[in-house]
Amino acid sequence: MYDNEDNPLIVCTEIKKGETFVRNEIHNQILFLLKGKLNFSYKYQVNNILEAENFVMFPSRQKYLITTEEDCAVVIMNLHHDINFCHHFPLEMLYELNDKNLFENSELHLLKINKRISEYLDGVIKTFSDGLKCTHYQDLKQKELLYYLRVYYSKRELASFFAPILNSDMQFSKMIYENYESAKNIKDLANLTNYSVSGFKKRFVKVFGISPQAWIEKEKAKKIHYEINCTQKSFKEIAVEYDFSSMSHFSKFCKKVYGNPPSILRENTQKAVLFDEQ
Repeated sequence: MYDNEDNPLIVCTEIKKGETFVRNEIHNQILFLLKGKLNFSYKYQVNNILEAENFVMFPSRQKYLITTEEDCAVVIMNLHHDINFCHHFPLEMLYELNDKNLFENSELHLLKINKRISEYLDGVIKTFSDGLKCTHYQDLKQKELLYYLRVYYSKRELASFFAPILNSDMQFSKMIYENYESAKNIKDLANLTNYSVSGFKKRFVKVFGISPQAWIEKEKAKKIHYEINCTQKSFKEIAVEYDFSSMSHFSKFCKKVYGNPPSILRENTQKAVLFDEQ
């Protein structure tokens, strides 16, 4: 089985300065920046700079915007499977650090590409250049990467890096992220995940620390913030897309959640971009 071009595990590519991409991947994705500089926006994080020799993870099913500020060379890992650093170290074990502030914060954390990771990525690029792109080979290279992360980075660094997707029950949270947008209400979401409503709510609070309704509202707020600051959609389009009854209702929501009406939020973001470019 070769060259799964529609849904590859690993992508090695170069991107010219000034390119813009809006992504909404169905899998968690690690982006290694080998050369250049890019700007990324995700949820409440707007206009963040990623410089060469660093890497970042974008969680699945979340919109993010990337703009290259220089010519860039990147390697992208699409994590299709459960993340296990080795047979005895699943990702959930990082949650045992029990840092509430760390896991409640959905910000993305960067890690530095060290010597061993750099050598590993160089090897991937060279073998791809030779034509070795077998799906099974790519799967093995991803497993190799996870071993390197386990050995060469501290548990604290890994916990920060994977914090946006980390909790005590990865299988349950995966079901939630895959189904909550298509659910009409909490009962519907419970049915989609094969739970009774009462059992669903109990497990949800245990895993996420808040009620399902409160969590969904927080996710909605993050998505709306992204739409305001990272797209050219009109405020009316955003209001309709997120089921606000009127523009007045939408403006009141923004003032309550973000502290400003949508026009001020977008204006402040544009000013920040202009300042950074000077």
